[in-house]
Amino acid sequence: MDNTRESAQIWEEFSGRVRSHLLKKMRDKGDVDDLLQEIFIKIHAHLSHLRESEKLTSWIYRIAENTLNDYYRKKRSGDKEYDDNKTVPGSLLEENPLDGIEGCIEAFIARLPEKYREPLVMSDVEGISQKEIAEKMDISYSGLKSRVQRGREMIKEMFVECCKLSVGKDGKLSGDLEWMDDCTLCGR
Repeated sequence: MDNTRESAQIWEEFSGRVRSHLLKKMRDKGDVDDLLQEIFIKIHAHLSHLRESEKLTSWIYRIAENTLNDYYRKKRSGDKEYDDNKTVPGSLLEENPLDGIEGCIEAFIARLPEKYREPLVMSDVEGISQKEIAEKMDISYSGLKSRVQRGREMIKEMFVECCKLSVGKDGKLSGDLEWMDDCTLCGR
């Protein structure tokens, strides 16, 4: 099946659900429609990159969330329109101070050297087993595990540098999330 026909079927099946998802997170219906169009352009353009068709739904929602995060990141620099009943990802009004950090994580992953980025994304984002990744990359399982772990450590270090978090005795990030206005790592 060609991409155009497959994209049309995906639109038929998912456009209503994605639009409803966006309406829960955005105030302006015009912006929702614009983002919906942008999301489906990305889906069409990258459909050939989808490796496992059974992960189509999660892949579509990941594209939707990434596009929504990009929208709010761009909007942060301009005027904001707030709805008292909704929270804006990354806003300081959210109950959980770690909500809305997806954009930071994406920026941090993008900064990783390819040697660490590719296995980390395949393992932690795409959900592929590390044994399968090691086979695909033709490296030892222990070598792959080391790359994924090192990639995670590098991201943790970026959070410490960018967001002024600290690493507790248990090795986990802790502290209040304090966004730096001029962060060169994530652009916040």
